[in-house]
Amino acid sequence: MLTEKKYSQLVDDYEKWWNHETDRPIIQITLASKETSQYSRGDLLEMCYDSKVDPKDVVKAYEETYNHTIYLGDAFPQFYMRSTGILGAYLGQDWKIENKHGTIWFSETGEEIEDIHLKLNKGFWLYQRSIDILKAFMDHFEGKIALGIPNLGGMMDIVESMRGANNSLMDLYDDPDEVLRVNDEIYEAYKEAYLDMIDTISKGNTIGYTGWITLLSQKPYFISQCDFCCMIGSEQFDEFIKDTLSKEAKLIERSFYHLDGPGAVRHLDTILECGFDGIQWVQGAGSASLDSGKWDEIYKKVREKDKLLQVFISDKEELKCIDYIVGVLGGNPRGLAFICTGNEEDKEEFIKYLDKYHIPY
Repeated sequence: MLTEKKYSQLVDDYEKWWNHETDRPIIQITLASKETSQYSRGDLLEMCYDSKVDPKDVVKAYEETYNHTIYLGDAFPQFYMRSTGILGAYLGQDWKIENKHGTIWFSETGEEIEDIHLKLNKGFWLYQRSIDILKAFMDHFEGKIALGIPNLGGMMDIVESMRGANNSLMDLYDDPDEVLRVNDEIYEAYKEAYLDMIDTISKGNTIGYTGWITLLSQKPYFISQCDFCCMIGSEQFDEFIKDTLSKEAKLIERSFYHLDGPGAVRHLDTILECGFDGIQWVQGAGSASLDSGKWDEIYKKVREKDKLLQVFISDKEELKCIDYIVGVLGGNPRGLAFICTGNEEDKEEFIKYLDKYHIPY
């Protein structure tokens, strides 16, 4: 784990970044140590969803992985309960965990859109377990870890997950009022779960709030998303998605939007109008690299709107993309966050970038 001095430095630097009070970027580097953890990503996921595993044992398993992780620059130990779209499970969807890839697949309900009626049941065992695990982390680490609420997912993404992609697209034409009703019901459940779980996290027992985009914040922070938007045009985005995103941005004190893949880019101008504090850009598997020049307009639009911007740097080969994006933005790294991952044997290559941008490690 980190020193008290490091924790204090992280809190101070992140707050300045959120408040646009520093010109230095966030560069968060998390490296897998040469001695690997006994728990895989899939193992940890299964433990979270297994009612027979004591929450204290979940905490111990994660602690073992933290002890096999190297945190450099702006990185820190953190926990949030995966996986994307867990709100659908809280609302009655079945799920299947794939251990090999550490993912969850949520099942279609088989219901017609008019037959879907949703209300959050806080007594549901998985919902209560999610809260119990958060509390177990707070009790065990006593302020030495950042905590985020579970990855609830996006409203229309959950509609699609319940109905299936083809059915959901047809519903937009055949039953638009029913789609809006179900979407609104999911948002109300989202709002209730978000507020309840944010309230569960005690600031006195964490180094701050985090989320599945692992930034650190001293105010409640969360990430909105809508991967479904890649399948629809701008008119449908305005009709079925924009209003909900605007409500999310107002609900969340510090809000980010997950812009995922080339198909989502056409909606960026509208998304920037919704009031989010920042944009996360993920170019998607098989797409042009972050430094290809293809995505320069995204970087510039986000900066022009004075929004924060975060991208992932997946290995040492992508480190050069940091310089590229900074260069596109006139050499000023203000408001940028680079979440970097790699392996211990490449540690010195990552440290070079911390030195270049004057970031303590």
